[in-house]
Amino acid sequence: MISMPKKRKSDFISGLNTVGRVAFGLIVPIFVGFFLGDYLDKRFSTEPWLTLFFLMLGIVIGFAGLYKSLNS
Repeated sequence: MISMPKKRKSDFISGLNTVGRVAFGLIVPIFVGFFLGDYLDKRFSTEPWLTLFFLMLGIVIGFAGLYKSLNS
């Protein structure tokens, strides 16, 4: 098995952590918005309007979080 030097391994793990946080922070609000909108649409018979609204809201929140995390 090939082992990496400790510094490179630490940088690699740090990079994976950053990529994971960015991906999680972008994907979760989109999925939550979609599923919340879908649930509310079915509950109030307003298909597809609430799904579209909450999906767009999730996309905006996800990209705002992405922008914030990349600029800090």
